[in-house]
Amino acid sequence: MRYLNYLFLLQYKPTIKRQVLGFLVLFLTLCSNAEGQTNTLNKSSINLQETNGPRWVKGELVKAGVLNTPDFSFTDDFGAYQQFSNIKGLFFNGLDYNGKQTKVFCWYGVPNGLKTGEKRPAVVLVHGGGGTAFPGWIKEWTDRGYIAIAVALEGQVPGEKVEHSNGEKLWPGHEFSGPRRIGFFEDVVTKKLEDQWFYHAVADVMLATSLLKSFPEVDVESIGISGISWGGILTNVITGIDDRYAFAIPVYGCGFLHETPHYSSLLTHLNKEQRQFYLQNWEPSLYIPLQEHPTLFVNGTNDFHFTMNSFTKTYETSKNEKHLYVEHNMKHGHSPGWEPEEIYAFADYVVKKGTQPLIPRFKRLRKNNELVYGYNGKVTKVYLYYTTDTADWGRDNYTWEQTTMHFSDSKKIISGKLPENSQAYFVNIIDSEGLMYSSPMRMVKKNSH
Repeated sequence: MRYLNYLFLLQYKPTIKRQVLGFLVLFLTLCSNAEGQTNTLNKSSINLQETNGPRWVKGELVKAGVLNTPDFSFTDDFGAYQQFSNIKGLFFNGLDYNGKQTKVFCWYGVPNGLKTGEKRPAVVLVHGGGGTAFPGWIKEWTDRGYIAIAVALEGQVPGEKVEHSNGEKLWPGHEFSGPRRIGFFEDVVTKKLEDQWFYHAVADVMLATSLLKSFPEVDVESIGISGISWGGILTNVITGIDDRYAFAIPVYGCGFLHETPHYSSLLTHLNKEQRQFYLQNWEPSLYIPLQEHPTLFVNGTNDFHFTMNSFTKTYETSKNEKHLYVEHNMKHGHSPGWEPEEIYAFADYVVKKGTQPLIPRFKRLRKNNELVYGYNGKVTKVYLYYTTDTADWGRDNYTWEQTTMHFSDSKKIISGKLPENSQAYFVNIIDSEGLMYSSPMRMVKKNSH
C-alpha cells in the first residue's frame, strides 16, 4: 500500500511528530478508496485544505499553472555564448515573483541530424549552487541522441560572472528575474511560499517540462530529469510530486539533509519556525517515497555536502526501481557531476531498451568475516570499499579503503574477506563495457553477522 510509505516520517523529532501523524491520518482517509490506482498529476487529485507537506506544495504549484505550456520565445541575444549550432537560447514565462511576471532563460538543444517529424527522448537539466544553464552539459546529452533543456534557476542569463560589492561573484541577471537562492532555505517563513526561491526553482523545472512536452520533436513518454548538487535536491523533490518523468538521476543531492554535518549546521542558523517549515515542506525525504520512476542515485564516497549516511538512507527510502553509482573520492562539481558514462547508459536502459545496470545483491556476512554478494550480468572487476571510522561522516580525514574481491561468473557469486574493525562497507562491480554500479552501504553490526 503506497500510503504506508509515509510511516518513515515518524523517525523525525518529537517536535513535529504531531503534525506528521495528523498528515498521515488525513492521507489515509483520502487514499482509502484509491488502492492500486496510478497517481496522476491533475487538479482533481489535490486536496487544497492541506496547509503543509508535499500534497499542499503540489496543490499550490498546480493552481499556479506549472502543468500548462508557458509562453516562450527563442532568443539570439546571447550569440557570443552560443557554443554549439544545435543549441539555442530561449525565455519562457515563469510564475509571478513579488506580484510581477518573471521570465526564465534556458539553453535548448537537439541532436545533430534530427529529421522533421522525428521524435527523440529528452531530459531536463537542473544545475546546482553557483551554477547556471550550461551548454556543455546539454551537448553531453545531444551527442547521445537526446533532446535537452537546461534551466537557469536564479534569474541568470549567459555571460561572465560579475563581482558584487560583497565580494560574491554572480552570473549576470535580467530585469524579469525571479529570486536568487538565499543560503540554506533562509527565505522560508520570511517570505510567502510563492515568493520563496525553492518554490520558484521547483516551478521553473516543472514549467520547462511542460514546455518540452509541447515540442513536436520530443517523445513525451521518454522525458527524464537529472540534477547536480542543489539540482539533485530539487530533482528528488520534483519527482515526488510530478509523475511525468521516465527516469531521474540526482547527482550528489539527497534527502535527510538535517542528518548531514554540513546542512545540520546550516539549519541551526534558522529560527525554530523556519526549521519546522523546512522539515515539513521542503526536506527531500518527504518526497522520495512518492516517486514512481526508475532512479539512478549518484555520489562520491567523501562528498562534503551529501555524506554517505544521508545518501544511503535516501536510496533505502526510495520505493521504486533504483540503482547506485558511488565513486571513490568523486570530486564535487558540475563537470564531474555529468561526466560518468553510467548516467547516460542508465537513461538508455530506461527509454532505449539498453542494457540493465548491474545489481550487486548482499547475501551474507559470515562469522569469519567472509562477505558474499550475488549479481546479474557479466562482471570483469569487483572492488570492496570499507571504512573503520564512522564517528563523524563529515570529518576531513574520513577515508574509504579499497580492496579487490573474487567473483564467479558461472555461479554469479562475489566473495571476499571484510577487514577487521570495518564499520561500513559497499561493493562496486564493473561490467564488460567498463560501466560501474554499486551496492548500498551497509553498517557492520557488532558481534552479529
